[in-house]
Amino acid sequence: MRARRVVAVGATAVAIVGIAACSSDDDSSSSGDTKTVKVEMTNDGCKVTPDKVDAGAITFEISNTDAAAVSEVELLKDGKILAERENIAPGMTATSFSHKLDGGEYQIYCPGATNEKTTFTVSGQAVQATGTVADQLAAAANEYKQYVITQVNGLTDATTVLVDAVKAGDVAAAKDAYIKARPYYERIEPIAGAFCANGAEDCSDNNAVNLDVAIDARPDALGPTDKWTGFHVLEKQLWEAGNLDGMTPVAEQLLTNVKELQQLVNEPTFEVKPADIINGAGDLLDEVSTSKLTGEEEAYSHIDFVDMYANIEGSQQAFAIVKPALNQIDPQLTTTIQQAFDKVTELIDSFRDPNGPGGFKSFDQVSPEQKREMAAAIIAVKDPLSQAGGKIAAAS
Repeated sequence: MRARRVVAVGATAVAIVGIAACSSDDDSSSSGDTKTVKVEMTNDGCKVTPDKVDAGAITFEISNTDAAAVSEVELLKDGKILAERENIAPGMTATSFSHKLDGGEYQIYCPGATNEKTTFTVSGQAVQATGTVADQLAAAANEYKQYVITQVNGLTDATTVLVDAVKAGDVAAAKDAYIKARPYYERIEPIAGAFCANGAEDCSDNNAVNLDVAIDARPDALGPTDKWTGFHVLEKQLWEAGNLDGMTPVAEQLLTNVKELQQLVNEPTFEVKPADIINGAGDLLDEVSTSKLTGEEEAYSHIDFVDMYANIEGSQQAFAIVKPALNQIDPQLTTTIQQAFDKVTELIDSFRDPNGPGGFKSFDQVSPEQKREMAAAIIAVKDPLSQAGGKIAAAS
C-alpha cells in the first residue's frame, strides 16, 4: 500500500531493508545523457540540488539521514504523480527514480514535512529519441499499458466475486475470494497510486487521497482525517472477527473504487512512458522490502507471500517488457538484473505450500533469517533496476 501521508517505518522495517551497501558520495550533476538531482529529505522539507536543470532524462537520487517525519518523495506536475518512492526510513541506503522531463515547473512533494512541496524547474525541451531502441521502448510502453488494463479488468471481476460473498455473509467464500483478488492488484499497484480517488485532480490536497489509499490502505498509513476503506478492512473483519457484520458497505465502496481505476486505465488518454515501467518495477520491489517482509501488509490473514509473489511477478513482467530494448542499451546490466530476478524467484518458490493460503506458507511461520535473505535478494535486483531507469529514460 502506498500512503499519501507520512508512514512511520518501524525498527523491524529498518533492520530488514537497512542491510544494503552504502551509496556513492559522487556529487556530479550528470551521468552520461542522464542528469542527476539530489533530494535530501528533512523534517522541514525536501532540499533539491540543483533545483533547476535542462530538459531530458533526470535521475532523482533520494536520501534520508534523520527525517523521521517524512518517508515518501513524489514528483508532481499539475498535481499529478509522475514518479515516487515511499517508506524511505532514516539511515536507509539512497534510492532513486528516473523520468524524462520537458520544460516547466514541477514539484517535489514530501508528505509530513513542515514545507511539503518544493518547486523544481526544468528548462527547454527534451530531445525525442529516434531509432531502433526508441521504437522498442515505445512499443514496450504500449505493451505495458495493455498488461495493466488486463490486470485491472481481472481485479474488477475478482472483486465482484468478493463483494457477492460478503453480501451473502459467506465467510469461507469471502476469504477465498479475497486471496484470489489480491494478486491482480499487487501486480500493478503503483498505477493506482498515480490516480486520485473520487475524480479529484490533486492527490496531494489534504482533502483527497489517491486510489491506492482508498483501495489498499492499512490503518497505520492514514492521515488523521482519512477514513479507512478497502481490502484490509475486510481482511481484519474476516480473519480477526470471523464474520462479515457491517461489511456490505465497505465491500461496495471497494468495488466502486476498483471500477474507477478500471475506467481510468481503459481511457484512451491513459499513457505509460518507458521510464514509468522501470520506476513501477522498482516501486513493486519497494513494496516487498518495506511492507511485505515486515508482515505489515496482511497483518490479519498472514498471506503476505501471496502479495509478495504478485509484486515480484509484476516487477518481472515490467522488466521483461523493456528487456529487448535494455539489452541493446546495456547487455551486461540486463544480464545482472535477470540473474538477480532468478535468485528472487528461487527464494520465494521455497516458501510454497500447496496446503497454505494461496499456495504459500503463512507468513507468521517465516524466520528472521529467511526474511533477511529475501531482503538481500530484493535489494540485489533494486539497485541495477535503478541504473536501468536512467538509461531507459535517456533512450526514450
